[in-house]
Amino acid sequence: MLNTSQIRTFLTVAQTLSYIRAAELLYTTQPVVSYQIKALETELGVTLFNRTHRSVELTTAGSYFYQQVEPLMRQLETIVQTMQSMNDQTPKLINLLVRRLADYAKLTQIIKNYSESCPLVHVNILTQEDRGSRQLLVTGEVEIAFCYQFEVENDPKLKFLPLMESQYYVLVSKTHPLAAYKYLTFDDLTGQKLILANTELHRNPRLITRAQLKAKKIAVQTIYTSFDSMLIAVQSGIGFTILPCSRSKKFSGLLKIPLKDVKPVPLGIAWYSARTTPELESFIALAEKQNAEQPPALV
Repeated sequence: MLNTSQIRTFLTVAQTLSYIRAAELLYTTQPVVSYQIKALETELGVTLFNRTHRSVELTTAGSYFYQQVEPLMRQLETIVQTMQSMNDQTPKLINLLVRRLADYAKLTQIIKNYSESCPLVHVNILTQEDRGSRQLLVTGEVEIAFCYQFEVENDPKLKFLPLMESQYYVLVSKTHPLAAYKYLTFDDLTGQKLILANTELHRNPRLITRAQLKAKKIAVQTIYTSFDSMLIAVQSGIGFTILPCSRSKKFSGLLKIPLKDVKPVPLGIAWYSARTTPELESFIALAEKQNAEQPPALV
C-alpha cells in the first residue's frame, strides 16, 4: 500500500533528479531513497525513473504520477499543518483598523475569503478613532489598516495597496447657501467658513493648503476634537466641511455635494513592512487577488 514517506521521496527525487541530493534533503541515505522508490514502483507496477550512472529522469508514467500527486501532497501537508495548529492554545489574531465613510464591499469580500482560507485566524475589526492610521500601524497596535493613501504615503516603513478611490464631497446643512448647488468647485467656496476635525483625515495636503485657503478667502472655523462634533457643527449651518466618502454614504440632516476640482483619493490597505507575519501575508495576497479580479475604481 502507498504511504506518504514513499510519495515524499518520489517527489523529492523528481524535483532534484538526483538520488544523492534527495537523500540530503530528506536527511536520510541514498540506499533508503533507492529502496523507497523501488517499493513504490513495485506497488504501482510501473517504472518511475530511468536511471543511469550519470543521470536520473522521469519516465512517461513518472511524469504523469508527479503531475497528479504533487498538488495532492501539498494539499495534504496544508491539512496536516492546520490540524496540528488546532492544538495551539494561543489563538492567532489580526487587528484590522477601518476608516469611516468608506464603501466596504470589496474589503468585506476579502475578509470573507480570508476567514474561509484561514479559519484559525480571527480578524478583529476596529473602527477609526482620533489617532490616525499611521500612528497605530507604527506602534503595532494594529497589523493592517483600511485607510486613505495620504494617511500613510509619507512614511517609507508603511506599504499601501489601493483597493478603490473615493470622491471628495462638500457637506452642508439644508439651509446653507451652498445647498442650492448640484456640484461645487473651490471658487464657489470663496468667503465661506470651513469646519474641520482634528483628525488625520483633514491633514491632507493633496486637498488644499493653508495658503490656498487664504488666497480664496476660505476661513477655517473652529477645529473640533472629534469627527462627530464637526458634523454637528456643520448641521447647525455655521459652515461647511469637505470629506472623501463613497457615493452611497448618507449623513443625517446634511447634503452631500460633489467637489469637482479635486482628484479622487485612493483608499486601500496599509501595513508596516518590517512587521509582516504569515497571517498578514495571506491577507495581503487575497487583497492582491481581489484587485486582479476587480481593479480599483471610483466608489
